[in-house]
Amino acid sequence: LVSRAMPLLYVNKLAAAELLPIDPAIGDRVRDSIARVMTRQDTNGAFGLWAPGGGEDIWLHAYVTDFLTRAREAGHDVPQKGFDQALDYLRNTVVNVNDIDDKKADGIAYAVYVLARNGRPVMSDLRYLADTKLDAFSSPLARAQIAAALALLGDRGRARTVFASANVRLAAVPATKFSRADYGSRLRDSAGLLALGGEAGVDRAELVKASLVLEEERSRPLYTSTQEDAWMVLAAEALSAQTQGISLDVDGAPHQGALYRHWPGQQLEGVNVTIGNRGQTPARIVISTSGNPAAPEPAAEHGYRIERAFYKLNGEKIDASKALMQTDRFVVALKVTELESAYARLMLVDHLPAGVEIENSDLFDGGSVEDLAFLKREVEPAHTEARDDRFVAAFDRAGEKQAEFTVAYIARAVTPGHYVLPPATIEDMYRPERFGRTASSTLDVAERKP
Repeated sequence: LVSRAMPLLYVNKLAAAELLPIDPAIGDRVRDSIARVMTRQDTNGAFGLWAPGGGEDIWLHAYVTDFLTRAREAGHDVPQKGFDQALDYLRNTVVNVNDIDDKKADGIAYAVYVLARNGRPVMSDLRYLADTKLDAFSSPLARAQIAAALALLGDRGRARTVFASANVRLAAVPATKFSRADYGSRLRDSAGLLALGGEAGVDRAELVKASLVLEEERSRPLYTSTQEDAWMVLAAEALSAQTQGISLDVDGAPHQGALYRHWPGQQLEGVNVTIGNRGQTPARIVISTSGNPAAPEPAAEHGYRIERAFYKLNGEKIDASKALMQTDRFVVALKVTELESAYARLMLVDHLPAGVEIENSDLFDGGSVEDLAFLKREVEPAHTEARDDRFVAAFDRAGEKQAEFTVAYIARAVTPGHYVLPPATIEDMYRPERFGRTASSTLDVAERKP
């Protein structure tokens, strides 16, 4: 939620600078995001990922509080009491930490950055971390957050030293295809260094180092996570003023500053777009394409396999493309197989065909069906929910061993017709290139005669 909401604070400003379309509803979307975030705050001030509770994830709590801080700075209303409680929780966590280990380091660094951004008295903590505990922070982003916090509170000498060490760590940290506990990746970290370095006004040479890593990492994945996207937007915002020295030529017309353009496919048919560099320094161009598949995509296995099956309530397996009648209740079972063990935060999504609605969103929670005892759930989901158009389940996997696990729900055939049955997907939220997908098919609901 917050990873998608954070860029909303800056997207219209960035779009306006490049004469791109503006989202007139951005204010409402930010307000809705703030309201939804606040429903996940516990009585102690901490935020949970799916609901109140889970405040032991200090990095997540700091990230949410960072979003609320930036929203306030942009002029959006944030409930004062809840915001103060969020900051107090960060401060209490920093004060009461006895030792900084790998599990705590990333969250502590983010906490002191958010506290510093809000003017809370953390200078003594920052200097202690920078002078005596910096080696405990293995994450490049964590070191950059400490550096940015020092700069915000006026200690630019230490900030330069710590930011330089963040770049050293960034260069040394290898890329990995698996998720990390801090929701990050090398791409996310390089974007974070650019965002925080731009805000803190660090030397251009240090920014160039981070930008080279970002360029290298951005060229690799076919997909990016919401964390990576959010921090790249923050980097674009923080560095927007530094791009004014770029001098380009676009189809013969001069252009000053960074260039962002969107061309629909039909607009480019038979047409060339020429971009030239009129400046004295090298300029880089990045081209991204997006679109919808021309034909339904087949099943896919990239780290995970997902299988979908349909059953009558008596346990009999059915072919949903032929056997459903209006008002029929049936079970949708989704089996996930990990092809290799890995730490991951998984999101399972099963989009509903039109004409079908969910009746029981969690068959294993107070809605068990005796004849479906074979659908034993060995892995408990962290969260399940039924939306109007989909079933969603989240799983936290420690990567200790490979596993197979099943989640199921009860649906009802409501409206007669012939429908597309979209694929079900399982995806590592922070390594979206690791996913599984069923094939698309069709589903028929026959009218029940009176």
